[in-house]
Amino acid sequence: MVRKMAEETNCQGIHIVKILFLDMDGVVNKGRDNASPNRYRYNDKWSNPSDRFDLYYVDPELAVRVSAMVTDFDLRIVSTSTWRCGKTVDEFKELLNNRFLPGDRLIGFTPDGESEGMTRADEIRYFLQHSEANIERYVILDDEKKANYSTSKGRFFQTSFYKGYTEKIDIKVRRYMDSGV
Repeated sequence: MVRKMAEETNCQGIHIVKILFLDMDGVVNKGRDNASPNRYRYNDKWSNPSDRFDLYYVDPELAVRVSAMVTDFDLRIVSTSTWRCGKTVDEFKELLNNRFLPGDRLIGFTPDGESEGMTRADEIRYFLQHSEANIERYVILDDEKKANYSTSKGRFFQTSFYKGYTEKIDIKVRRYMDSGV
């Protein structure tokens, strides 16, 4: 399993300055609001009308907020979400692109170590320790405390399952990224 995890975390030698470890549920959606018929509409645009009722619901407003932060700070995305399971990086890029998120910024996944008793923080730590990338700084967005892995290079920001990536959290993340500390 460790060898498989190492292969999953390999960033193919990409030099990376900053990473966003991104969970999906409770970050880019809130409370699994599957009842809204317009949940994939934003500025009169459908994200992917053919799959409006799938399990991969994204609140466009929250996704656009995350996307702006990713673009503004030139972040690369590493998915920590269970949504990554069973998908290739290319398949997940397409899923993100169809949901107002910058799939082109996705570089990989943390290993799925849940079956081995790993927490989300353990998976992030593993990725950081085994990645070939030069990771200068990182941010973790997750609604669960078990993802808390803050170090001198990065910080965990907890979102709410019911509110997602709010403006208040966005301000905190931006202050942190601007501070260089």
